[in-house]
Amino acid sequence: MGRTGTTRRHALIAGGAGLLTACSSEGPGPAAVKKAEDTRRLRAARDSRALLVEYDAVLDRHPDLAGPLSPLRTAVAAHVKALAPAPVVTASPSPSPSPSASATAAGALTIADDPADALKALAAAERRTADAHSAALLDAPPELARLLASLAAAGAAHVYLLTKGSVS
Repeated sequence: MGRTGTTRRHALIAGGAGLLTACSSEGPGPAAVKKAEDTRRLRAARDSRALLVEYDAVLDRHPDLAGPLSPLRTAVAAHVKALAPAPVVTASPSPSPSPSASATAAGALTIADDPADALKALAAAERRTADAHSAALLDAPPELARLLASLAAAGAAHVYLLTKGSVS
């Protein structure tokens, strides 16, 4: 007659299956987390890069604004650099974007003839970018969230300078 009830073997099998299930349900691994963070970084960098292109277009159309806009443009360029994910070492390096690529993108923008209107449009672009950074930080990992919060705050300061500050 066979045994009924719980045996040591059954308990070990059940416990082992439970441990395997627990280990596999802990969440995404480090590679998945890194990929998600890189995706968030790339999205935020794309938004900042688009803003940088808009600065370049305004400066091309209104070179007399170079004095007040250059520090803001330099800050936005630093934001793009700060958001870039750490480079991955590969066998063949990927080509870097050509300077003419941003010039071509800048040529597609319509910049107002009136410098004041161009500054208003630039302030609106800064506001959109700052809002995008603020929204993205809500589900970002802590380090990236701090960076996005800083960039959103800098964008808000740029909006102030473009609308009520020394640039307008």
